[in-house]
Amino acid sequence: MKNRAVATFFTRFFLALAFVGFALYSYLTEQNRCTELKMRLPKICKEIEAIHQENAQLQYQIVCFENPDHLLSLAKNRVYAHLKFPFTQDILTVKEGLALQWPSSSEITPKAKHGSTVVIGAKQ
Repeated sequence: MKNRAVATFFTRFFLALAFVGFALYSYLTEQNRCTELKMRLPKICKEIEAIHQENAQLQYQIVCFENPDHLLSLAKNRVYAHLKFPFTQDILTVKEGLALQWPSSSEITPKAKHGSTVVIGAKQ
C-alpha cells in the first residue's frame, strides 16, 4: 500500500511538473513573439512615416497641377490648342432613365441636331 501511495505521489508530481513546464514554455514562446514584434515596430513606423511624407509630396504636386494659373498656362500651350471648353448652352443633359431610350425625331431639339455636346447620365 505504501508503494502504491508513493507511486501515485510521484505520478501526480511528474504530471504537475510537466504541466508547469508546458505553461512556462508557452509563456516564453509568447514573450519571444512579443519581443520580435517590438523589434520590428520601429522599422514599420519609419515606413509609415515615409509613406506619409510621400503622400504629402504627391498632394502638393496635385495642388500645384490643379492651380488655375497652371491650368491656364496649359490651355495656352500649342499641344492642347484643339481642346475647347463647351459653353453652358451647348451642353444637353439627359435624365438617367431617358439615356437608353431611342428618341423619336419630334423629341430631338434643334440644338441636338447640330452636333452639340451631350452629357449622358447627368442627374437633375
